[in-house]
Amino acid sequence: MAASSVSLLSSRREITSRRALSARAAPSAGAEWGLWAVVSALLGIFILWPAGSVFFESFFRDGHFSLRAYEGLFIRNIRLVIDSFSLALGVTLLTLSLSILIAIRLVYGPARGRPLIVGALALSTISPPFLCSMAYLMLFGRRGLITWRLLGIEWNPYGFHGVLMMEAAGLVGLTSLLTAASLDRVDGTLENVSLNLGGSPLRTLMKISLPLALPGIGAAGLVAFVRSLSDFGTPLFVGGRFQVLASRAYNTLIGVGDFPLACAMNVLLVLPALLVLFLRSTQKKDTALHGLSQPRSLELPRWFLSLPAAAAWAFVALQVLVYGLIFLGSVTRTWGVDFSLTSRHLAGILNFRTDSLIRSLLCSLAAALGGCLLSAVIVLLMPGAPRFIRRGVQTIADVPYLMPGTFLGVGYLLVFSRLPFELSAGFLITMSCLFRQLSPSLRAAEAGLAQMDPSLRDVVRDLGGGPLSVLRDLLLPLLSPFLRLGFLNAFSAAMTTTGPIIFLVSPYARVASIELFESINEGDFGAASAMGSLLIVIVAAVNGLAWRLGRNGPASPRRTR
Repeated sequence: MAASSVSLLSSRREITSRRALSARAAPSAGAEWGLWAVVSALLGIFILWPAGSVFFESFFRDGHFSLRAYEGLFIRNIRLVIDSFSLALGVTLLTLSLSILIAIRLVYGPARGRPLIVGALALSTISPPFLCSMAYLMLFGRRGLITWRLLGIEWNPYGFHGVLMMEAAGLVGLTSLLTAASLDRVDGTLENVSLNLGGSPLRTLMKISLPLALPGIGAAGLVAFVRSLSDFGTPLFVGGRFQVLASRAYNTLIGVGDFPLACAMNVLLVLPALLVLFLRSTQKKDTALHGLSQPRSLELPRWFLSLPAAAAWAFVALQVLVYGLIFLGSVTRTWGVDFSLTSRHLAGILNFRTDSLIRSLLCSLAAALGGCLLSAVIVLLMPGAPRFIRRGVQTIADVPYLMPGTFLGVGYLLVFSRLPFELSAGFLITMSCLFRQLSPSLRAAEAGLAQMDPSLRDVVRDLGGGPLSVLRDLLLPLLSPFLRLGFLNAFSAAMTTTGPIIFLVSPYARVASIELFESINEGDFGAASAMGSLLIVIVAAVNGLAWRLGRNGPASPRRTR
């Protein structure tokens, strides 16, 4: 009798406990569905809708289905297509050649000087665009410091060669970091086995290390190809009569207003980005390249390292030269004519263009913070979602990051200019920058989540906390080091971007990067140098402040085994 009473009491307690858990799980599930609805709406409105509008516009003219845009593209502008892809291929080959040399210096060279090289590479990835092109013209243009002032010769800096060199110089920093990261993840054990079997260091590098790093090198090459293909500013500045699809699409839209043809050009530009998405989706994550199983013992000969070292230090010297010219140009009265010092360029920006700087700063901060918050919400929802939903969300987030900036800008112009109500330019600029850089922020948040003990989420939920409690009390504090990386990347990119927002600004709502673009396009190197200098200082200051504030932040917990 007593045993049955105890059993009955235990059963009632178990039923009560299950009912309590169910009662807590019901609102939790409802909150998750609500968050999924918000995320889906945001991705649909600000990514899929603009992208679909560009594709739709390219196939319709005056409301009727038409292929005239593509006929004009492949019949009358076929040379333009060939030149664009030839340039992108040449830039990719030149960039990868230099990147492999710099990566070898970083991974296998001496530690001395490595932080300076990495710093120069990283600085080039967050710098305002077109600085290399401006420095190139300041040195070798018709009134260049070297060609006209020092040598007294006339040399044409415009054309295919100028675009090739400037695009390669702008992409070497990013591709070198990607290549070095891939080469650094090669398993040191395999190199040691090759050395123990009698292989020379050079043979080990050529037959073991570089082939194993080939997937990462290939990814860096694809990034360089896509970035070169979508670059419209460099051909405008140093291309002269040489044009590519991206610059012609910009001129077609701004000068002629032919939306179908401009959209068809952008659709052609986005095809390599779709290829990158496909290759990324089919890439296997569990590979032998993740992490070093054994410290490196591969020591390359000094005579061989001299060429990688020369390439690395030449890049550092190039960055010093570029930034030196930019700062010098900001305090020079008239570059190429009057080199006397003046503060009028900086004063002109501070007096008449302060609103552009403030708008850039506010939009960039909002985009970076919003991207971090949205990334945290997505990683909160992903573990409980089916696999096809997880892959779908990741693919949609990757689309704006890989597609040409003008493609996203044209899409936003098509969608939001036809609404029955008007959205402010600042809001559209913020949303464009937020979703353009959502992919790196999401990847950073996923990396942090992978190092967090998954049982912590269950603990918060068992204590009655819903998804918002998990987000506020667990994910945001523990993922803060990783979200800080996403924030810095998104902020730096938003402060210096042009392609995604060049069609969204208005005479009454301008941003600093567009002011820089137009100053270079008009040949006003003084104003452009001053704006570029201020952008560099702002981006560097925010990056330094964020790192300083986060230095004593919480460390991300490792996954317990």
